[in-house]
Amino acid sequence: MEPSDELCRVAERLIASVRDGDEEAISGRLSRQAGFERFGSDPAEWWRDGEQAALVWVQQMREMGGSYPWRLVGDVNAQVEGTVGWFALRAEFDTPTGVASLRLTAVLHLEHGEWKIVQIHSSVPTTNESHGFMLSTSVEEVAEAVAATRPDLSATSAPDGTVTIAFTDIEDSTRLNEFLGDQRWIEVLRAHNDVLRVVTTDHGGTVVKNHGDGFMLAFPSSRRAIQSALAIQSSMAARFRDPGSVIRVRIGMHVGEAIREADDFFGHAVNYAARIAASASGGEIVTSSLIHDLVAHTGEFRFGEPRTVELKGVPGTHLVYPVDGSSSDPLEAPAGAPAATAEPG
Repeated sequence: MEPSDELCRVAERLIASVRDGDEEAISGRLSRQAGFERFGSDPAEWWRDGEQAALVWVQQMREMGGSYPWRLVGDVNAQVEGTVGWFALRAEFDTPTGVASLRLTAVLHLEHGEWKIVQIHSSVPTTNESHGFMLSTSVEEVAEAVAATRPDLSATSAPDGTVTIAFTDIEDSTRLNEFLGDQRWIEVLRAHNDVLRVVTTDHGGTVVKNHGDGFMLAFPSSRRAIQSALAIQSSMAARFRDPGSVIRVRIGMHVGEAIREADDFFGHAVNYAARIAASASGGEIVTSSLIHDLVAHTGEFRFGEPRTVELKGVPGTHLVYPVDGSSSDPLEAPAGAPAATAEPG
């Protein structure tokens, strides 16, 4: 498989056709060959005939006033191999209760020189929490979501336009969820998330995005970010203070210019901070060399020995600095089950 600009354009034209109510374009994009399948966001929306699916789609648009008010969010991801390809995208649309998100994926086949959809699936995502599951998603996924939506961080920036970004998550959260069971994990995650939000706000930061146990935080200075990170680790230790508790948070951070260099910030700085967090151990705070150089001269923070790491998706090796006051030493857990009881409060 290889990236396909052509299929990206096909996907963008499909969204435009839906938005503009171009019935002919929508109907003509669906294959009439055997094997066609379309899934909609409603449980009853499942068609295995291209002609029928096209007729229903057109009728639904008419009932919506002539079109679907879809707006593309971020870039289209499209791949192709020979006469088969696929695309995936995210969109949003207005509803009486607010803005809703949409995910759309499609498989296409080249028929007589034209790309036709042979399988398409649209869904309106809901959170794991709404179904009673508090499942973790990696800091990388949080970073990708932020890069796509590019939230306004001007309120959290320093006077020179820089923003310090921190990513956090719980080490081995997927394994812990499986071991603890959903009910105990929900309790742990709620306590964890409360700590993150309160401590971040108390230190002048902002919660930019979170999925499950993964958080992206923004601060107007690297000093505040490190102070907050130390307070987060201290508060987590107090909240999960049972002997042998294995609820351990990883924190990584980097700084970039979010206002004048938005493309580089959301394309590189956010991703770089996420990769640093992924390199950290549980209970550890790790900063980029840039943050270290900005604050080391103040003497306010102590740093451990720097280490050279490879960061996924970032060429070369990179120097990162652990902050003293955080620890990567594992806590001993009792035989059998890890303790993970959240203190009330």
